[in-house]
Parts: sequence; C-alpha cells; structure tokens
Amino acid sequence: MAELRQSQPVTLPWWAVAVGLAAALKLHFSAAAASELAWMLRPLTVILRTTAGWHFLLNAAGEWECPDAGIVLVKACAGINFMVLSFLGWCWALRPMAAAQGAPRATAVAPSTARVAGALLVALLAAWATALLVNAVRILVIVRWQPVLAQVLPAGDAHRLLGLLAYLPALALQWWLVDRGRPARALLLAGGLYAGLMLGVPLLTGNALADRQAYAHHALFLVVVLAPVLLLAAVLSGLPLAAKSVQDRWQSWRGKRGSHEVDRMGSSRGVARVPRGCGRD
Repeated sequence: MAELRQSQPVTLPWWAVAVGLAAALKLHFSAAAASELAWMLRPLTVILRTTAGWHFLLNAAGEWECPDAGIVLVKACAGINFMVLSFLGWCWALRPMAAAQGAPRATAVAPSTARVAGALLVALLAAWATALLVNAVRILVIVRWQPVLAQVLPAGDAHRLLGLLAYLPALALQWWLVDRGRPARALLLAGGLYAGLMLGVPLLTGNALADRQAYAHHALFLVVVLAPVLLLAAVLSGLPLAAKSVQDRWQSWRGKRGSHEVDRMGSSRGVARVPRGCGRD
C-alpha cells in the first residue's frame, strides 16, 4: 500500500489529464465540420499526393475531392478515432515513472508541471503523426481493394472491414512497441480499446439509440471481426504458461528418472558386495 500511495501523486493526475484530452479530442471531432478538421485532412492530402500522385481540390464544404482516384475526403476520413487510441498508447509509453520499490517517500520526486505538459504535447504530436500515416495506408488499401471486396460484401461493410484491417494491426503494433514486446497484451489492448471507443461511446452519448438497427449491425460486425483477434490474444497469453508447464513436467520426469537410476545402481552394487565379502570370510 505504501508503494501505491507513492505512485498515485505521479500517475493519477497524468491519466486524468490524458483521458480528459482524449475525450476533448473525441468531442471536438463529433461537433466539428470537415472544414474544422483541416489540421488533419490537409496533411493527409499531402501524404497521398506524395505517395500515390493524387491531386486534391478543396470544395465549399471543406472536403477534399480527388478526381484521379474518384474519392472525397470527408469528415469521417480524418482518422480522429484512431488518433484518440494512438494518443492513449503514447501516453502509456511516456507516462511518468513511479518511485522504485522500497525507495523512501523523500526520494519520490514528482515530475514538474512543465515536464508533464511537454510529455503530453509529445504524445499528441506522435499520435497525430501516427494517425496520418496509418490513415493514408488505410485509404490506399480501400481504393485498391474495396472494389474487389465489394463483390462479396456490401460496400459499407467492405469499407469498414478494410479500415479495421489497417487500424487494428497498427494499434497492436504500437502497443507491442510501447509495452516492451508483449504481443498478447498488445492485441487485447488494441481490440479492447477499439471496441470500447466504437461501441461504448455511442451508448454513452445516446447516438446508439437514435438508430438502433444501424448500431446493432455495427456492433455485430465489430464482434465478428474482433473475436478472432481476442482469441489469438488469449492463445498467445496462454502459451508461456503452457510452455512453463511442459518444462516443469519434463524436469520433474528427468528428476524422477535420475533418482530411479541412482537407486537401481545402488541396489546393484549392494548385491554385488555380498558374494565378495562371503568369499573373503
């Protein structure tokens, strides 16, 4: 409990501010028009022009049209939801470290306000850059493969599935990198946070009740896609325990076999001494 009390002054305000910023970013996205998301959409057009050679034109609604690719970057294309989740991941990586175990309270110096603010700003900028790159990849994949996938799925589901196939691996990779290479937890966090944002937030805001049929379809789609991801995470989390169990059984079997060999050799030597002793008598 003493260690927990030492870490609370460092971590609790950090996460309170981090979650508050994430919520403010999500709220801004919900209320903003496309023209108010130029800080996300305009750099996205630059990346797509550099990588794919597409040229975009700004229309009166603040959306970016690309006649070359036949697409329009609307508000939903900004990738703010991914940025929110990426921001939380960077906050985890840059979180202030608590005092070492067993350290006296006097040595548990909380980071300065300027240092905390700087770390949060770095996390925001890193999430912005990460979201731009991953969103650009998502759009390239959608333009290339949505016509193919739409032959077997409705266009909306094909679009959503390709987006998930871009976002979820990117989130899992980020968590894997910032969480010291723990793949099972990275998959669980990526899938769990994505489901929480996409399913929980509409329930909290009441948007899910406005169109229950659309929300039910969206929820079912996410469950179907996320189920294999969470199953894989469960398998990966169980592999170390299974490997340790197999190793323990192997060592136990070797130990028992070794003890049986020693007993057998000792018994054999004991039987051999009797006739030699009798002969000398």
